[in-house]
Amino acid sequence: MAKKRSAANTTQSASLVWTEDMDRILINAFIHEQSIGNRPNGTFSTQAYDNIVKELQEAFPDKSVDKDKIKNRIKYLKKGFGACYDIFKNATSGFSWSPHTKMWDAEPGAWATFIQAYPQAKDWMNKPVPHYESLKQLFGKDRANGDGAETPAEMRQRLSRQMGVAEGNVIADIDRMATQNGATHETDDENINSSPEANKRHKTYKEEVQEKLLKGIECVSDAITKSTDALVKAHTAKLSMPAKEIYQHVTELGLDPLDKKIAYRFLIENANVLEMVLGYPIEERKEFIMDILPRLALFTLLLTVRWLHLTIYLRFFTLLPICLFSLPYTTTEAKKEPVLQLILLQIAAASDPSLQRQSYG
Repeated sequence: MAKKRSAANTTQSASLVWTEDMDRILINAFIHEQSIGNRPNGTFSTQAYDNIVKELQEAFPDKSVDKDKIKNRIKYLKKGFGACYDIFKNATSGFSWSPHTKMWDAEPGAWATFIQAYPQAKDWMNKPVPHYESLKQLFGKDRANGDGAETPAEMRQRLSRQMGVAEGNVIADIDRMATQNGATHETDDENINSSPEANKRHKTYKEEVQEKLLKGIECVSDAITKSTDALVKAHTAKLSMPAKEIYQHVTELGLDPLDKKIAYRFLIENANVLEMVLGYPIEERKEFIMDILPRLALFTLLLTVRWLHLTIYLRFFTLLPICLFSLPYTTTEAKKEPVLQLILLQIAAASDPSLQRQSYG
């Protein structure tokens, strides 16, 4: 009997039931450790975990808290947050997380449209997501960059698979495919040199071209990542009130239907402008909104153009190998070099404006 009781006590001490208050203190402790630099390169240090264990033990002396349980709990919370964030990061205007209900809030029409595009969102209509904003401070940046976001190296590998080209043999396969597609090599029999030294020089040239090509691809990838991060940051600022209240404020101004839609959407997507409008006297808000409305419309247009700009670069970047396949290949480096340099310079100019003059010079 004594042995059974001892086993039961061991099982009970090994288990830990987490409460919402415990989760709150745990998350805030992680945020604090992050703010004081105990999360280098995105990974919490041993010192951070020691500090968090100590804080939880002091806050809940009757609970059996240790490092393993803390790691398991934050991993569980991160997984739940990630499942929700990956869906609602695609939500446009009209959606906001309410700190009161701890749920996502939107008009029925907005829900219907969003669920049609993302069926998984239906599960979150009446499901609370506690501590969402705090977890976003911890893991939102990772998810925005892609917790497992595609790195430049992974992007190159994916494109190589799509084109049927292995990354390590890009240039060699281009030569082979060009020959298969009828591209002729401008050579004379007397100029052909199959000596080991010639083969070594040819291999070195290919490696040099491959290095330049991959460097250009990384420049485009970095430019797209930076632009996307800036847009995400501009559109994910925390709103000071639910979307319904913002809509009510806009409606009370008595704007025309089209002006009301533009103003509502812009205020939802730009928390800073919302704060500025709310700080204006009520009787003068309509005049203030009407004064900045043309600039709001222009800003929306510029965002659209910016996304189109990135899309064009993506298409150019994807089609680049195909363009190279169709080049009139030669075995003389003097004829190859100018064409390849021109293409690579155009790619680099996409991310460095200082190179644009060179690309057209």
